[in-house]
Amino acid sequence: MQFCIIITTPPHNESFRAIVQRKVSIMNSQESLNLSNTGAAAPTGDRVVGSYPGKSPEEALAYFVKKFEMVASEVALLAARIRSGAMVPSDAHEAVNKLRNQIKDLNGVGDLENLASSLEKIPALISEHEGAYIAKKAAQAAEREARKVEATAIKEKIVAEAESLVDSVAWKVTTARLKELLEDWKKAPRLDKKVDTALWKRFSSSRNKFDKRRRVHFANLDGEHKSVAVAKELIVKEAESLANSKDWLNTAKRFKSLMDQWKASGRGKKSSDTALWNRFKIAQDSFFTAKNSDMEKRKGSMVEN
Repeated sequence: MQFCIIITTPPHNESFRAIVQRKVSIMNSQESLNLSNTGAAAPTGDRVVGSYPGKSPEEALAYFVKKFEMVASEVALLAARIRSGAMVPSDAHEAVNKLRNQIKDLNGVGDLENLASSLEKIPALISEHEGAYIAKKAAQAAEREARKVEATAIKEKIVAEAESLVDSVAWKVTTARLKELLEDWKKAPRLDKKVDTALWKRFSSSRNKFDKRRRVHFANLDGEHKSVAVAKELIVKEAESLANSKDWLNTAKRFKSLMDQWKASGRGKKSSDTALWNRFKIAQDSFFTAKNSDMEKRKGSMVEN
């Protein structure tokens, strides 16, 4: 069974789909559907747009109308994108040419003449909105530049502070602050590779210089602490050897001398200093307790006599 659809230009108040459905006629020949479209460039004013074997007239009609509607949607979408300023003018002209060829060769059911006419209005629309597109792009560029300036200022500030801390001797506080600055750097927006790299090198250099000074300082300090510990260990051992001395006068003088040596030896590591001092104090207290006790006994004997 063959179905032939002849389409005339529709009135404004009637859709193509309604007209085509109204003009479907059944011809007993073969099971296919031939669709003709009035308004195409054909000698008779009609043209065959295709066949859809094995389908009902309604299904065939829906298929070829859908093909027309898809192209019509592309035309409408193109116009909308141009009006929004989202499309590059050169790309828009290219899209018009592509759609022009699609409409020319379109095997679809619809008002091709009106669709082609709508498409030909788009070049003027492109020209009309080209200024808006340029202005939009300029605004976007200005916004990007503003963000770049802001991000650069943020990172410049981070770098400047890091550079100011290079010679700090507040080791603990400065180490913590440099860690905070590193986190601030990570959160800051990225810049152009060249600018970002240059700023990072300055920031990294400052951190490395401070860290090197800190490591050297504590390495030297560790050596000093060891020297102090050795000196105080000798003082403590001598004090412990004098703890039970009965030579009150000379030993008391020696303890005073050992105390002076302790003070002159400098400060060592806190834990080591504390342990050594406790030993020294025990020895010293032991001696002076015994000395004072002996002196009290002597005073008592003198009173009795």
